[in-house]
Amino acid sequence: MSIIERPADIIAKMAPSDAIVKNAWYLAAWSDEVAHALFARRIADEPMVIYRTEGGAAVALVDRCPHRRYPLSAGRLAGDVLQCGYHGFRFGSDGTCVSVPGQVKVPLSANVRSFPLVEQYGQIWVFPGDPALADPAKIPPAPWISEWWSATGCEPLNARASLLIDNLLDLSHETYLHSGIGSPEVAETPIDVEREGDVLWVRRKMYGVECPPNYAKSTGLASPIDRSQEIQFFAPGFYVLHVRVAEAGDPGPGFRSKVIYGITPETARTTHNFYAICRDVPRDPNQKPFSGQHNTVREDTDALELLERWIVADPENVPEVSIGIDRGGLLGRRMVADLVRRETVGITNDT
Repeated sequence: MSIIERPADIIAKMAPSDAIVKNAWYLAAWSDEVAHALFARRIADEPMVIYRTEGGAAVALVDRCPHRRYPLSAGRLAGDVLQCGYHGFRFGSDGTCVSVPGQVKVPLSANVRSFPLVEQYGQIWVFPGDPALADPAKIPPAPWISEWWSATGCEPLNARASLLIDNLLDLSHETYLHSGIGSPEVAETPIDVEREGDVLWVRRKMYGVECPPNYAKSTGLASPIDRSQEIQFFAPGFYVLHVRVAEAGDPGPGFRSKVIYGITPETARTTHNFYAICRDVPRDPNQKPFSGQHNTVREDTDALELLERWIVADPENVPEVSIGIDRGGLLGRRMVADLVRRETVGITNDT
C-alpha cells in the first residue's frame, strides 16, 4: 500500500546524517571494474578486497589478514588462492584459510569474512551487514544498463552520502547549478511525493517548457518541449531518475532515458558515487550518443564537497529552513533514519 505524505508528516528539523546503514545491499563496482586481480574498496566502512576467480565469479573478502592485519589487497592471487603479501597466509575464495607458514594445523580463527555478493545487469552488489539478512530479492533492478545504450562511471565524493541523497531528491537545484540540463521551470514546478515502504517516488511534470542544451544535443529537439522527471529512490542507497522529453504536445513515448546512481557510503564522511546514463536507443559499440552526465556529476561533486566542509566547520548546527519543494529530500532523510533505527534497536523486518 502506498502512502502519500504531507509536509506536516515530515520531521523537518532532521539534519543531514553521517550514519551508515549496514544491513543493505550496496553497489560496490561495475562489472567491468573487476578482473582476476585484487583491488581494494571500502564499502559502508568495511574494507573489502574484490576480485574474480579463474571461473569468472566475483568475490568480496574482508581486506585484512587475521595474522597481523596486513591488507590482503596488497597480496597476490595464485589461481583462486589469495596469498597475503606479508607472511604468506593463504585463503580460498570463500575466506577459508587453507594454509599458514611453518605448521600444518590452521587455526580456525584464521578464516576471513566473505561478504554476500550478487552480480547482475553489469553491477556488483555486496551486503556489508548481517549475512543472514542478505536477501537478493531486495536488490533494486536496473536492466537498462545492459539492455539500453549506457555509459557508467564512479566519482569519489568527499562528503557524506546523505548530502548526495538530498541533492538527487531535490532536482530544483538543476535550475541554478547545471546549465546543461537546468531550466527555470524545474525550480518552479511543484512535485508529487509518494512512499511505498522503503521506496520513494518524487514526480515532476513540465509542459511547453524550455529545452536545455544537453537535451537539444541528445534528442535534436528545440523549445518548447514536454518534460517529466520521475525519481525512484530505494533506501538507503540506490536511485533511478526516469526521464521523458518530447516535442510539446506529443503524446507518444518521446525520448526516454534512465539516470542511475548507486549512493554507496565509503566512510561516514566519504561516498562512492556510482552513476550511469541509459538511453532507449539500440546498443551500438561504434556509436556513442551524446552524454553530458560526467559534467553534471562533477558540478554536484564540487557543490557537495563545499557543503560538507561548511557543515563540519559549523559547530552550532544551525537549523535549516525547509519549504514545500523539500518534501522528497526530507522524506528520504527520514527513510534512511528509520533503517538506522531498525538496526540500532534490533528490528529485522519491515514493520
